[in-house]
Amino acid sequence: MKYSLIIIVTLFCLSISAQTDVRIYQKDGTCLDVPIEQIDSIAFANKDADSVSIIESELCGNWLWGNTAAGYYEVLSFNKDHTYTGYDNYFTYGFDTTTYGFYSQYGTMLTLWSNGFGYQHRYTWYITGLTSNALSVMTKMGTFTYYRLQPEVIKLKVGETLSNSGDDTYIFADGVIVRLEDNMLNGVAKGETYLLKMSNSSQRIWGYKVVVE
Repeated sequence: MKYSLIIIVTLFCLSISAQTDVRIYQKDGTCLDVPIEQIDSIAFANKDADSVSIIESELCGNWLWGNTAAGYYEVLSFNKDHTYTGYDNYFTYGFDTTTYGFYSQYGTMLTLWSNGFGYQHRYTWYITGLTSNALSVMTKMGTFTYYRLQPEVIKLKVGETLSNSGDDTYIFADGVIVRLEDNMLNGVAKGETYLLKMSNSSQRIWGYKVVVE
């Protein structure tokens, strides 16, 4: 019996090594493929106990993700009525898109629905961390961290330079409406955009809206 068990485990491991993704089947009929290379370990946990350590804040609000190398930023707005808006600005290519839909959150699982003329999209994300300033998720496209937008709006004029405080560091700007140079913000063109700023003392990152006049 012992040798039979060893053979079964060995065959199972060989089967896993030949695959590239772990497919999770959900009760509603949908499935989620997670690349094996992104999985560190698998464990079963109590949802309520797990949520205490992973979800420390409320999802509702506005969240910003931006990457200069990728050439775009995204603003996600989650409302209390379970509607959401996704705004994507592809500043490298000079166009933007807006998505409207509904969302639901069940523990660490976040589901987004968007409907339009001739299409219906559904995305299932897993929340890997939710704090007062950061929302980290695992999606089919990879892992992403969004940062909460602050109510404060930064304003400057074209050609104006805005110095940063010694405790903060700018870490993202689109380079089209505003440009970062030596930790200073320069107004390049009229318009609205967003930036990410990190507090050096707390190491926390926050998002801000920027208006260039």
